[in-house]
Amino acid sequence: MKILLYATAIVLASFSCGCKIGGENLSLKTVDTSTTFKFTAEFDEAKTDKIEKYLDSALNNELSLNQNIDLLINLSGNDKFNLKAKKGWLEIVFDKRNSSSAGYMKVKKLTEGIQGQLTGR
Repeated sequence: MKILLYATAIVLASFSCGCKIGGENLSLKTVDTSTTFKFTAEFDEAKTDKIEKYLDSALNNELSLNQNIDLLINLSGNDKFNLKAKKGWLEIVFDKRNSSSAGYMKVKKLTEGIQGQLTGR
């Protein structure tokens, strides 16, 4: 179990590196503690529409990232996360204390998809 936790910490630390890809600014940061999962992305504003389409598809909801938003998104039952976004910036905060591991995995998969959209992977 400890090996799994250490491996997860190493993977998440590697995702938190800010980088410059193709001349565009990109900063991805993931913080995963025992009580909270927080993902922050700063990216070129031109990619806002791409991220908006991805989120609309993944969440089955229409969001407009061209304005400042601060929403509580309900995944299912008690599983909720806070989504803050505007052009070129996005933050997802998931409280693990009152949520299921399935909800945590959904949010983690969502953030991995966002990373993939931003990095082209």
